[in-house]
Amino acid sequence: MKMKKAFTLLELMVVLAIIGILLGIVMAVASSSIQWARDSKARALCKVVQSGIEEYKAQKDKWPHIDDQLSNLTSSNRTNKDGYQEEHDAARYHLTGEEVRNVIRTVIEDSVKDSSPMMDFSKLYVSRSPGNAGSEAYGYDFWEAVKGAKKRSPMDINEMYFGYPETYNGYFRSFKIVYSIPTDSLEVTRQ
Repeated sequence: MKMKKAFTLLELMVVLAIIGILLGIVMAVASSSIQWARDSKARALCKVVQSGIEEYKAQKDKWPHIDDQLSNLTSSNRTNKDGYQEEHDAARYHLTGEEVRNVIRTVIEDSVKDSSPMMDFSKLYVSRSPGNAGSEAYGYDFWEAVKGAKKRSPMDINEMYFGYPETYNGYFRSFKIVYSIPTDSLEVTRQ
């Protein structure tokens, strides 16, 4: 009589353990790849926004919305809380969240109005939330937000906050803009 060969319980457990280890490795690699992709997108978006604002300055010979605020800097009573003048360096001015929003919105509106693209705003990540650190707001691509894609109502530019996907969990975060008074330059970074 012929006997059928079958797996023993031990062999089956070893195979399942190997599959579990391999799945763990794949999940770790996939997670780090997602974080790397989000980090790359965030860095690229900072560069896009900075070059757009600099292009605005080159075309209009003034900073968008910033020049309006500069006259208030010397007489300002602002403190160094969440983006303002730095206590140790009064020559660097951190724009507030609303000022950042107004700067980017001005560049987009003037690009559309003048039909001269200053930046590729289609790559922007937007939300209806300000994207402060610790918040759990989600963002969307600019055109998805404008068109109201994926069962969301369309957003008007006045509702939009502009930012990037956070590296670890993908939540929406707003840009940070620091203006240097002596060099008349600015830097767009992540929070």
